[in-house]
Amino acid sequence: MKLIFGTTNKRKTEDLQNIINELNLSIEVLSMADIGWDRGEIEENGSTIEENSLIKAQAILSFCQEHNIDYPIMTDDAGLFVDVLNGEPGIYTARYADDELFENPELPKHQCVVKLLRKLNSETNRNAKYRCCVTTMYPNGDYQQEVGESKGTIAKEIIGELKKPYFYSVFILDGTSVAFNELNNEQLQNTYRYNAIRKSLKRINNK
Repeated sequence: MKLIFGTTNKRKTEDLQNIINELNLSIEVLSMADIGWDRGEIEENGSTIEENSLIKAQAILSFCQEHNIDYPIMTDDAGLFVDVLNGEPGIYTARYADDELFENPELPKHQCVVKLLRKLNSETNRNAKYRCCVTTMYPNGDYQQEVGESKGTIAKEIIGELKKPYFYSVFILDGTSVAFNELNNEQLQNTYRYNAIRKSLKRINNK
């Protein structure tokens, strides 16, 4: 079976193929480039990660139908949701500080983290969660969604090496004492995104 993964991120594509291999599934991952995608970035104008994941899947399905491509499609959307900030940054996680960076390009690339820590300031309730929704869209338009979640807290300062995704440097997973960016591969395999993907892959395999 071939599966189209709705991303241009090579690392994400490789991660998905690795998960498939670990589950001993006979699925070959195709990237957006592999199907000849030429429509640029898909506008995600939904109000939830579930809606945004579905919007991407529907856009890719439309492209596939026009080009007689007949494979299932998988898309995902994820975000960091901080309780005391009413779920911010949420669906805006990837572009939380875009306005500030546009107005002042000299700000650090991790301005999103600076902004979050400033908003929380001395707040005692620092509970948060990472959520990921994976949509599997079939050629006939049927789809299913799976959600994965990891609960944790926001640290008071940046921890460890600062790299993308930047919020990983301040999110401490429940049951650990380290930031997300310091988790080893084995620990990461049991977090929100991987859990949602695994559940989705098992449903595809059983369909």
